[in-house]
Formats: sequence, C-alpha cells, structure tokens
Amino acid sequence: MSLTRVHKTLAEGFENGAGGGYNHNILINPTFTVKQYGDVIQHEGKKFFGPDRWRIRGVGGTGGTFSQSSTVFDDVTGANKLFVENPGATDSSYLYQLIEAVNVQGLYGKEMTFSFSYSATGGAGSPIVRIRSYDSLDVSKTLFEAVPTDLGDNRWTCTFTLSTDDGSIPEPSEKGLQVLIYPNEMNAAPSKWYVWETKLEVGSTATPFIARQYGEELALCQRYYNYHPAGMKVHAFIYSSVIKIAEVNFPTTMRASPTVTLSTDSSPSSAIISSVTGLVSVYSGTTGTNSAIESYTAAAELYDEAVDITEAQYTTDLDGQNVSVRAVIDGQELSVPMDTRNRHYKEILKQTEAKTLVIKKGANT
Repeated sequence: MSLTRVHKTLAEGFENGAGGGYNHNILINPTFTVKQYGDVIQHEGKKFFGPDRWRIRGVGGTGGTFSQSSTVFDDVTGANKLFVENPGATDSSYLYQLIEAVNVQGLYGKEMTFSFSYSATGGAGSPIVRIRSYDSLDVSKTLFEAVPTDLGDNRWTCTFTLSTDDGSIPEPSEKGLQVLIYPNEMNAAPSKWYVWETKLEVGSTATPFIARQYGEELALCQRYYNYHPAGMKVHAFIYSSVIKIAEVNFPTTMRASPTVTLSTDSSPSSAIISSVTGLVSVYSGTTGTNSAIESYTAAAELYDEAVDITEAQYTTDLDGQNVSVRAVIDGQELSVPMDTRNRHYKEILKQTEAKTLVIKKGANT
C-alpha cells in the first residue's frame, strides 16, 4: 500500500507541472510510523509526546474528557494517519515538532514551504499553522500564523522566509524552528482530527510527499529518544572486588547526553553515567550479587517548558568526581548528565542559580 501511495504522488507531481521532482523533507517522522513512546497515548497534563518527535496538547490544556493519540492506516491511499481524540474539549488543541538548529543551517534568508494533509469531525473549521524560529538567546519569532492555502483533497500549504528575531543563529544542537498545527482554527478542538504526510522543505512550492524507509526514520528519532525494553538483560561485569559495571551502546549518536531512567533486576544502581554514545551503570557491593540492566530509556529531546524538580543529588564516579545528578523531576526519579545541552540539566542549573534548588553532595561509589 505504501509503494502504491508513493507512485501515485510522483504521478501527481508530473501532472501538476512539477516535473516529478521533490525536495528533501526536514521534518522527522513525518508519517508518524515511529512510536517508541507507545501505540496509543493518553495525554495527561499540558503536553506529551505522541509518535516520536511530535508533541500534542494534553487534556490539562484542551479540557474535555481526555486527549488521546494513535495512528490509523488508510487502505485507500496507503497513508499512515495521526489520529487525535479530544471529546468534549473546551479549548484548542495542537500538534507540533521542534526542529534542531543543525537541520536548518544554511537556510536562513531562504523561502521554505510547509505542507500537510488534515481532516476533522466534530469541528468544521480549517487548520491554522504557526511557525516560529529561535535565535541564539532562545527568543522566538513568529514567521507565519494563519490558515494555510487549501490545495484541495485535504492538502494544505504555506510558505515563509526563515529568519530570527535578532539575526543570530542558535547553537547547532539547540532548537531552531517550531512547526505547529491547530485544528478547527484554534477554537475548541474537534472530537476527532487527523494529520498525515507532513513536509517541510526549501522553496516556495510544495513538492510531492515521499516517505523515507522505516529504518532510516527510526534512526533519526533515536537521536532524541531510545529505549531498551524489558526481557533482554544487559548483565554487569566484575570491575573490582566490590564493583560491577554494565555498559550499553546506543543505536545512534544522540543530540546530547541523555536523561536516563533505568530498571535493574536485583542490585540498585549506585551511579549512572550517560554520554551521547551510551551509558554505564555502576553497582556497588559484593561481586556475588546478581546485577543487570532490565530496561532503560534515554531522552535527549528538545523540550520547551519548565519542569518541577523536587530533589537533586550528585552521583560520583569511582574517583569521587561528580558525574551526574539523581533528581526527582515531575514526580519521577531520573539520572541527569552534567551536559549543558541536556534540557533537565539546564533547568537544574537555572534553579540552583536562582537559589530555589540545592543539589546535595553525593556519596562515593
């Protein structure tokens, strides 16, 4: 079905005088096929990830009964569609992706085009698109905010020129651009709405949508988030008479040293050290104790909202040097690397500077 859809799209490109050409898609996971966070997601609070790289407004923002996202496959077109449910919503919903600045380097001052397919039930309004850029001080600039052009057949498009508020360009690993879709003209969210085949490209014309291979899309997503499911243990090896170490190599280099959650079989980890290429879990105690990583998550996402940090304590390496911060963030215990590109560590530094958070000293491993 997917191949049929690709061939049809190319044919349409020739018929429309586009010469059959198509541009590179800057968006990651534009078909919503990579779903490391889960197949069906209940969006509590304000925002939460649905399919990888895409965030959706939660029930805490939309109101109503619940906010839920999943995907459905269209047997007629071969398209994989994001399906969002907002029954009884009293406020607007939205879908957005933050784009890493490295992926738009060299494009400032150029025209860009965003296109997507959209439909809804329980809300007759058109979609609204908002596109924002970020400068080196993280100040945003709205580049487009309006109902996009209706191309027919549920397809919409808009064109804008990429620039920043003060003309400066953010660091490559920071956020450079944000693309948002609001259903029903920013009014109360429809009870059901769908988005599919999203595309961001250079130029003033929307070219045909061509899906990447799933394996390529998964690798792009794993730069920001990856996980190791339960059932495949990573056993620790003996480092000394009282220390064991378990090592994990990530499937791809991550955007920054990631925040880690980790589950072990019997021995709790005394220190977790993460980098852009992998993580190390250190276990203190007798070597006769069984030690293994049961599962983990590693997140180096581009967040854009504050988090609630209630506890923070340094963890140390074998030489007693601080290597990470064990923190309780939004009620969950996380291991945060001391990497200034990491969103959680940035927030920890911000709160310690404001003297609203104190990081406790860590015990030697």
